[in-house]
Amino acid sequence: MKVLICASEGAPYAKTGGLADVIGALPAALKENGCDVRIIMPYYKKIKAQQIAYYKGYAYVRIGAKMEYVGIFHAIHEGIDYYFIDNDYYFNRDGFYGFGDDGERFAFFDFAVLEALRVIDFFPDILHCNDWQTGLIPYILKANYNSYFEYNRIKTVYSIHNIQYQGIFPMDMMNILYLPYSSSLEFNGCLNFMKTAIMESNAITTVSPTYKDEVLTDEYGYKLNNILGLRYFDFQGIINGIDILKYNPETDSNIYKNYSAANVTTGKKTNKTALLKEFGLDTKDCPLFGLVSRLVDQKGIDLLMPIIDEVINYSNAKFILMGSGDNHYEAFFNSMASKYPNRFKCYIGYSDEVAQKIYAGSDIFLMPSKFEPCGLGQMIAMRYGTLPLVRETGGLKDTVKPYNEYTSEGTGFTFTNFNSHDLKEVMFLAIKTYNENKPVWKKLVKQAMEKDYSWSQSALVYINLYNKLLK
Repeated sequence: MKVLICASEGAPYAKTGGLADVIGALPAALKENGCDVRIIMPYYKKIKAQQIAYYKGYAYVRIGAKMEYVGIFHAIHEGIDYYFIDNDYYFNRDGFYGFGDDGERFAFFDFAVLEALRVIDFFPDILHCNDWQTGLIPYILKANYNSYFEYNRIKTVYSIHNIQYQGIFPMDMMNILYLPYSSSLEFNGCLNFMKTAIMESNAITTVSPTYKDEVLTDEYGYKLNNILGLRYFDFQGIINGIDILKYNPETDSNIYKNYSAANVTTGKKTNKTALLKEFGLDTKDCPLFGLVSRLVDQKGIDLLMPIIDEVINYSNAKFILMGSGDNHYEAFFNSMASKYPNRFKCYIGYSDEVAQKIYAGSDIFLMPSKFEPCGLGQMIAMRYGTLPLVRETGGLKDTVKPYNEYTSEGTGFTFTNFNSHDLKEVMFLAIKTYNENKPVWKKLVKQAMEKDYSWSQSALVYINLYNKLLK
């Protein structure tokens, strides 16, 4: 089976969020199960500067009155073929997104992907598109290529990683697109890339079963819930996995000392002590909360802000938090670090090395998200024996089994309602359990580390979906 995965970013070449992690890990798992899987993405300035790809060929696509150059470059990373769409006007910029012409840029990319198939001589059985930036591809395929045998046998899968970002642009952008009009393209008077893909793909997926249920509601569907309802029987939630080679406490070169489930108690103690020292905190035994997150409204930081003083003043917990994003969240973290220099530390920014030290050295991983399509942090934390504390939403609900005080079952701590009081209560429960019941804590850590959140199971679900479409 031949699979071409189309995305606007992918590790290790371009990353802003979880999409890149998926694109960087899923193909290897598909390949292990016999798929000829390849990736195609834009040739951004940052990637071009690495000089890792060689020229494969070129094509042209029409955008408005112009015929735009489509350069195709090729690289191989860990046995996976990557193809890059080159055009200096659209992609030779500092950054990946956030430009005024993003609609035109990714419309060009979507046209270019289909033309590139001729150049690379790879006509896939499955064209797997991801998020709004690739949303026009299923429609372009049907509208412009239905008379070509190599194209009209291709089946399309569209994965929604975050329904909040839909690719919404003025309808007059159609004037520059070489496409016939269809109602699939339009939503509330605008061109909507995601709605187009939902209507025109052969199958739609999202990144966890619970998130699938959530986006079918008014609260979480961002106005597309009724459109998704039209495709209900073609819509499936498939949980993401994590890269278990990268996130492996036995081999991770970023952490202070490697450890396994067999010696997790001593291993985590060594990492925790070193982490506390690195951030200038004393090493007296206490529950240590860690957080690695984008600092945006989605991540539930607003729930933490009103209660953090009470948690610090009425417990022995310490906090090491890392992230960047909205200015008022960064300012809040910095103010807490100044107010409680012996209890609260923050790292504004992002570093893989520091992130993995926090995963390995913390006892509790904070993730009180307002919504979370899948989430990777909670699965990575469990891999390192750090118990996640999460709100029961999206993939967090699907992956974290709540601690049961009566049976000692569970892999973390959870709360349901999006309010600060419930977060505070479960934080105090975690602190109490750590301080007063070490045998139970060790059991929870062991249960968390035993969970398998590799891509192997999810890849099989995708392959079953692909086979269903091809049959």
